[in-house]
Amino acid sequence: MTLEDFQRFIDEQDELLRVKKGADYGERERVFARTIKLGEEYGELCDAVLASVGDQRKGKLKKQTHLDLRDEFADVFIVTFLLAKVMNVDIMQALDHKVRKIREKHNKQL
Repeated sequence: MTLEDFQRFIDEQDELLRVKKGADYGERERVFARTIKLGEEYGELCDAVLASVGDQRKGKLKKQTHLDLRDEFADVFIVTFLLAKVMNVDIMQALDHKVRKIREKHNKQL
C-alpha cells in the first residue's frame, strides 16, 4: 500500500463515519471522539507491547501474537490520520516538516 492509497482509505473512512453519525454530529464532537479513540488505541498498543515482552500484569495477561501487535500499531496510525483530517491538518506536510527539523537537529549533532 502506498501513502496515497492509505490517504484515500482515510478519506473513505472519514466520509463513512460522517454519514454514520449524521448531521447532528459536528466537528467538535468528531474531534473529541477521535481524540478519545486515539487514547484507547494507544492504550491497547501499550498493552500489546507489554505482553509481547512479558511485562504485562497478570490480570491483563493474554497471549499476544505478532499479528496483534501489528494490528495495534496500525490502529494508532489510522486513528491519528483520521484525527488529523477532522482537524484540517495536512499530515503528510506535517510529517515532511518534522522530518526536516529532526534531520537538521541530529545532523548537527553527528
